Amino acid sequence: MLMIDEAREAENVKLLTDMMGDHVDREVAQRVLRKYEGDVEKAASAMLEGERGEDNQLWRSVSQMDVVSQKQPSVPSIVRPNTPVVDLTGVDDDSDLQRAMKESMSMIQQPAPVFGPSERPPDPNWAMVQSNPESNHDANYLQNLERAIEASLEHNNVNDSDALEPFPIEQQLRRDGCPVVLRPSIHTMCYAAAILQGLFYVPQVRERMASWRPTVTPGMAEVNVPTSGADFTLWALSEIFTHMDLARLCDLNVDKHLCAFDIEPWTSLANPPGELSRKFYARLVAILEKSFVDQFVLCGQPPPNSRLFHFLYGDNAGDHIQVQQETSLVPIDINPGNSGSDANDLIGRLSAQLSKPQDAPEKQSVIVEPSEVVAFQLSKPSSSYLNSTGINTTAKPFVYPRSIYLDQFLKENVEFAEAKRRQQHEMFSDVQKLILHKKSMTHFNGKDTLKDLRSTIYYYERVADDKGDPERASSIKITTEKLKSILEAVELEIKATDQMIHRMREEALALLDCPELKQVRYDLRVVFMHDGLYGRKHLYCYVRDKGQWWKIADSLIEQVTEESVQGDTTGLHLGAGPYLLLYSRYRPDENERLTSLPWPREIKDDVKECNKAFLAQLPQELVKDIKEDHSPSPPNVTFQQTVQLTDLERRNDGMDTS
Repeated sequence: MLMIDEAREAENVKLLTDMMGDHVDREVAQRVLRKYEGDVEKAASAMLEGERGEDNQLWRSVSQMDVVSQKQPSVPSIVRPNTPVVDLTGVDDDSDLQRAMKESMSMIQQPAPVFGPSERPPDPNWAMVQSNPESNHDANYLQNLERAIEASLEHNNVNDSDALEPFPIEQQLRRDGCPVVLRPSIHTMCYAAAILQGLFYVPQVRERMASWRPTVTPGMAEVNVPTSGADFTLWALSEIFTHMDLARLCDLNVDKHLCAFDIEPWTSLANPPGELSRKFYARLVAILEKSFVDQFVLCGQPPPNSRLFHFLYGDNAGDHIQVQQETSLVPIDINPGNSGSDANDLIGRLSAQLSKPQDAPEKQSVIVEPSEVVAFQLSKPSSSYLNSTGINTTAKPFVYPRSIYLDQFLKENVEFAEAKRRQQHEMFSDVQKLILHKKSMTHFNGKDTLKDLRSTIYYYERVADDKGDPERASSIKITTEKLKSILEAVELEIKATDQMIHRMREEALALLDCPELKQVRYDLRVVFMHDGLYGRKHLYCYVRDKGQWWKIADSLIEQVTEESVQGDTTGLHLGAGPYLLLYSRYRPDENERLTSLPWPREIKDDVKECNKAFLAQLPQELVKDIKEDHSPSPPNVTFQQTVQLTDLERRNDGMDTS
């Protein structure tokens, strides 16, 4: 049994926290120190690599069951709508936890969709907001909690049969670059609809889906609408994406499309939405990746240079890679109660899970072949969702930047990045020496010498009595001046030492932030959020579209600032918050490339009919300035032609050097 000297441990913990500055808290330093049996030097080196005293796993591959267990139900042929879907204002079938669990366990058979103005009663929470004012989230934890609890219970008092006036159809018109929200009637499927919605706002996915076409049966001149298999799933997604791109509605009901996806219902907080989203995302992108590659092969086209969703990684073993694996999701283990800042950031956690050359160089994982899209699942203990009676008002948000560079984790940069890390270790070792030197000036035999010195000066200045003796008075004055001179010299040296520590620490932290390791840039596209309670109104997401951030929360579509996205602390006091991040490769011309995408002609014609019927129901003054193209779509662009316009063009783009 290891005996711990608490006084010495507290001293070493303080030394570690002083050395790391604001980048780690005391609890983390204590865990790491105990893991390395009190060895300060080893603990400091480990903390530089992102160690937090926990048992971390490297990137885990998606289990085969998650990927291949896709179930394709047998369904009749899709009947395409000829009038618009209007679903902005329905009474939410969300309720408190008990009612939600009871409802979600029953088998719900949805009627065929009826297109036209919604007959569902108005939702007073619906709003279109042009901008989001800044708010101090840290000061509103309890207020946010109270509102969230009220929101989860308010629908108990709503009767679905109440004859309320329908919400004005005029407010369903899509304007000013507003994105589209997908809302299924079945509230247990809301998390999956959010994933489908989020993928649309990843430029590479939207572009690839626009160029996809179902497999043509030999001997057939035209393509039949798929009713099973992977083509059925991609056709449903293509219909959703085409409507999201071209429809005049802000809100689309996707009930009729959900049968094309294998969706596990979200029935309670015992089954966190983050884990369900991980499974659904992994299965869906596996189908998409395989279908895209198969289509290139069938059409005789070379596949793209880079993967879309799945990147290849493995353990570095010098001149070769051991145990190569592929995955579409990177699990990031985070501690929602950690009060540290940079100790709980995305790059720091990646470093902790991938780069551990100090402990075991042969275990260092590297990316062998990157992908266009990278998803990060922010994993929290499952108990966080259950023990929601305890409120943590000190939790700080997990830090995820607007852009990240994965160069330091790529196989070709291993030696260069490792040299930078060794240099970083040497600089932090020098910082440690300076901290010890500073400590030697301020402490001796466990006592605070500066405090004692100030007390002595105070005594000579305010307490010492010269008893009317001029010689004694002169001696007291001389002694006081000498002590003040000593204190001033020590304080000046301490100040200079602090400045040097700060400068060296900042230089060490910036070593990996160099041009050589800033070539492969990924931009944040989507953030999926959970406020910690159960129900469709307690899941929402942030999406970035054409340079602007939007918050989409059930029927709420709100334009927000980038600062509000990265500073959102909703749900942290309940162990929730962000649970899935989607990043994709930076492309400077992505807005131009996303205009006039070659969606399938059949679906585009359906959207035109939907728009025509919807606009006909609106007052003339609202639509007089809208120019709608009602001419038939041109013949379908073949997959070979779309490849020449997209993927083959991307081959010449090269790697981002901005």
